[in-house]
Amino acid sequence: MSSWVVPSSRFSVYVAGMTINRVYILLTLLLAACSTSTSVEVGSTALLTTNPAAGTAGVDVKAQIEVRFDSPIAPGAGHPIALQVGDCPGPVVAGTWSRTADGMGLRFTSTQPLDPSTRYTIHVGGGLTDADGAIINLDLNGLALGGTWVTLDMVMGMNSMGMGQSHSGPEWLYLNGMYGLAFGFTTGP
Repeated sequence: MSSWVVPSSRFSVYVAGMTINRVYILLTLLLAACSTSTSVEVGSTALLTTNPAAGTAGVDVKAQIEVRFDSPIAPGAGHPIALQVGDCPGPVVAGTWSRTADGMGLRFTSTQPLDPSTRYTIHVGGGLTDADGAIINLDLNGLALGGTWVTLDMVMGMNSMGMGQSHSGPEWLYLNGMYGLAFGFTTGP
């Protein structure tokens, strides 16, 4: 036999006496490429607080919105974090996230006050890193602080509903396959 691979149809190939579905091959290659084993080290930077806290109602529309950590986070802009209207997915609120003066948090500055009697969600991306470049450990306190894991279906819903950026890129992806944590709160009247 001069060749190991002989095309037999559009969706399968003949390899050494076996017909193999091309979709199966692609899925196998994709899974192999994505199956890196990475773990968060014990003692890595952890999420400490969200302000407002998840589940809080009656938040002032001019309240300071901030997420704090137990060690400094990476300097610069472009951190995977967003304030969204409603639950995740939801439209992103216009504004800027910046690192706090002590480097231990991120603070949101909105371009206008939040709407009264409205639900908002702080979406902390899974790829957020500390000053040493290590991924923030969302497992330590995230769920205890009232966070809920953001699934791929949730972030893909943003695109399908015409809400813009989906927050599904690698900078949003956490080690458990989720796209970070969501912390919801409601503003007062």
